[in-house]
Amino acid sequence: MERPARVLASELVHVGRIFEVVRERVRLASGLEQELEFVRHGGAVAIAARRDDGRLVLVRQYRHATGETLLEVPAGRLEPGEAPEAAARRELEEETGLRAARWRELARFYAAPGFCSERLVLFLAEGLEACGPERRAADPDEELEVVELTPSEVLARAGDAKTLLAALLCERAPT
Repeated sequence: MERPARVLASELVHVGRIFEVVRERVRLASGLEQELEFVRHGGAVAIAARRDDGRLVLVRQYRHATGETLLEVPAGRLEPGEAPEAAARRELEEETGLRAARWRELARFYAAPGFCSERLVLFLAEGLEACGPERRAADPDEELEVVELTPSEVLARAGDAKTLLAALLCERAPT
């Protein structure tokens, strides 16, 4: 597939632990030139972990960029070379202490394509069970509270796009 824009100049502005900030000058197929700054991100996964009764397992955590504590589906970034389903299994275990017997991809989407290349893969995880003592530990810089709500309760309370999408898709998908 041919790209609809040609990169004329590219500058790496910032390299962080999770993403990079890039400034580029591009020429669109029409000839229009644009100068853009964007976040280059390696991608992430999100998990709609659904109990047999239809409730979703969520995490509540502080998000400094918003200044708020948000209610979210479990999620996390892809490690270099990691397959999305492997990352989803890892993140579900680390953030909630659960494993799932059944996995299905629900959607692939960009969260904020106007300024970020992050593409998320959203999975439905069912047949949930506790990991037990062999559970993978949560990341040391995370404080998470596990919460369970119905999809309609999530839609009324959540403000995070991936979580709202997960709840909408789970409302439509039979248990």
